[in-house]
Amino acid sequence: MIFKKIPIHMFENFHNIFSGSTEKTFNICRECGGACEHNKIGTLLPGEKEYMASKLGISVYEFKTRYLDILEMDDGTRIDVLKLGKLCPFLNRETDECECREFKAILCKIYPVVFKVEGEGVTFIIDSWCQLSKKKECKSYFETAIPLFSALPVPAEWFRYVASYDDLCFDYDQLKKHRKGKKPCEVFSLQELLDLQKDDLGAERLQLYSETETEKLMV
Repeated sequence: MIFKKIPIHMFENFHNIFSGSTEKTFNICRECGGACEHNKIGTLLPGEKEYMASKLGISVYEFKTRYLDILEMDDGTRIDVLKLGKLCPFLNRETDECECREFKAILCKIYPVVFKVEGEGVTFIIDSWCQLSKKKECKSYFETAIPLFSALPVPAEWFRYVASYDDLCFDYDQLKKHRKGKKPCEVFSLQELLDLQKDDLGAERLQLYSETETEKLMV
């Protein structure tokens, strides 16, 4: 299946309305150190690589080579994902800041908003694991992104494909080994990815959060 690309101007309008950050949310995310990025797979919407490449002033080919891999579903449908086996390539590890925050991938920008596929429809909720969900002001802020995202012409079928892996946790060390020697923008099958998932998502997240809290207490 080939999905129709979301027009570039719709991405631009979304980012102009929703910044994805306030002073309060930024500080919470910075203290967290990007725990939501660990062992996850970042996904781009249809047409998003074209938009982000234009904002970076590079060709789509160069953008794919630098930042993307491709996930191929059992029926041949392809989904653009950030390079496997590493933290987001746009996350500055020294400052814990996003280097493309003004036009970052929308699924990343709206987090802790996540989606659930239910029957023929898609619903959006706030991920209760994220520390942003614990603060009423922050939660309310991200809830404003839901109608904006819902207005984008993203097919329900696309959500169903992404739901097959989006909530899983993956072994980055194994992904790195599996990716070694591959092309800059490689095509991976869904089964290859599923074979490298971690079973201890909850424990992994709890450990990351505990480490963050310990570091805060030591400051």
